[in-house]
Amino acid sequence: MAGITPVRRKKGWFELDVRGKPPFFIDEETTVKNGLAVGDLISDAAWKRLKEEADLAWLKYRGMQIISRRMISERDLRRKLSAERKSPELRDRAMKLLREYGFFDDSKYAAAFIRSQMARGVKSRLFLRQKLREKGIAEEIGAQAMEAELAEFDESSAVIELAKKKYRSLKYLPPVKARDRLINFLRGKGFSWDVIREALNKTIDKEEDFS
Repeated sequence: MAGITPVRRKKGWFELDVRGKPPFFIDEETTVKNGLAVGDLISDAAWKRLKEEADLAWLKYRGMQIISRRMISERDLRRKLSAERKSPELRDRAMKLLREYGFFDDSKYAAAFIRSQMARGVKSRLFLRQKLREKGIAEEIGAQAMEAELAEFDESSAVIELAKKKYRSLKYLPPVKARDRLINFLRGKGFSWDVIREALNKTIDKEEDFS
C-alpha cells in the first residue's frame, strides 16, 4: 500500500512510501498523471516505472535550481547532478531535456564568462582560454566566443595601460623590485613575455637604474 507525504520546504514534492520498498521523492505532476492516492496497491513494475519518472523529474528540478543561481557550463552542471546518485542514463536524459529547453548553452556561457572576466580587469587571451578549458568548455566553442567578444580588444595597448597604472602604485619600491613586481603581476594575467617586454619599455623610464 502507498503512503504519500508532502516534503517540507520542497513545494510540489512528496515522499512515496510503498510497503517493502525504499521510499523516494515524487513530483506532483507524476503523482497526478498516474492518479496516485494514499492506500493504492502498487505492483513492482508500477513502482519501478514511477521511480524512474520521479527520478527524471527530480534531476530536471535540481538542474533548474542550480542554473537559476548562476550560469554554469554543461560539464559542471553534469558533475553537480552526479551528486544526486541517479542512474547515468536518467542524468543524460535530464541534461538533454534541459539543453532543449534552453536552460544552458556553453556558447552563451563562454561569452558571458569572458565579459565577466574582462569587466574585472584586462586578461590575456591565453588566460581566458585556460580558464574556459578549466570550466570544461570545448576549444572550438571557447575560440569562437573569444573571437566574438574580443574582436575590438587591442591586447598590446590594454597591457601598456594596465602596466602604467600598476607601476604608479609601485613607485615607492626600489626600481629593481618594482620592475620584478610589475613583471609578476602581468605574468599572473597570462600575458606573454613579448607583450610584457613591450609594456615595460613603454612604462618604465629607460634611464632608471636597475643595477
